[in-house]
Amino acid sequence: MADGGHYTADVIELLRQVSTATVWTQLYRRGFCNQYLHEVRPLRPDMRVVGRARTLRYLPARKDLLTELERDPQRNPQRVVIESIEPGDVLVIEARGETGAGVLGDILAARVMARGGVGIVTDGAFRDTPGIVALGLAAYARGQHAGLSQSLHVPIAYDVPIACAGTTVLPGDMIVGDGEGVVVVPRHLVEEVAVAAAEQEVLEAFLLQRVRDGASLWGTYPPDEATRREFGEWRSQRERA
Repeated sequence: MADGGHYTADVIELLRQVSTATVWTQLYRRGFCNQYLHEVRPLRPDMRVVGRARTLRYLPARKDLLTELERDPQRNPQRVVIESIEPGDVLVIEARGETGAGVLGDILAARVMARGGVGIVTDGAFRDTPGIVALGLAAYARGQHAGLSQSLHVPIAYDVPIACAGTTVLPGDMIVGDGEGVVVVPRHLVEEVAVAAAEQEVLEAFLLQRVRDGASLWGTYPPDEATRREFGEWRSQRERA
């Protein structure tokens, strides 16, 4: 992959342990307010995904372009990007929010998985969704549809900047998905956001327990100095245990 980054196992592990809500908050604090993929939902809410973005762009179907791809399938951007997936990649597909045909089905999803891909994401629809679910590959889409992709789409480019569900995705950005949805972390912020998000979740676990124990929101959420001192003591005790 010419235009992407590689991330350490420690960074990836931190992101596996935090929610998309926490990641979004850390991005918001850095001025990034449009990193959540709108109306893109998991096929399996029990699964998570963290991986580098590989991108694929579809345009509205056009006969001459589809005919050209049929004549020379090895130039089909859809097939080329799938055959170049690397371990840890997430294939992100721009489908213009159109859900009237599937962008890919279980056979292509199986190939993504066989090459080490960890997820597929689209603002369109998947087809063969029961088969994709059975594969155990993390998959996020706006819809489901039995129709073939070429009835609505033509693949036009891969590993280029795309707009997926109203969010810009660059090749090599980090994709973080959970049971709620998908957040895109810009490449240059991945390590910083991962560390900050992990710290935020430790603090919020403490605050949640305080609220469940009856503490008022005032001084607890957000925490004042006294609450932060209590958090420091709680954390020290937990680390010694």
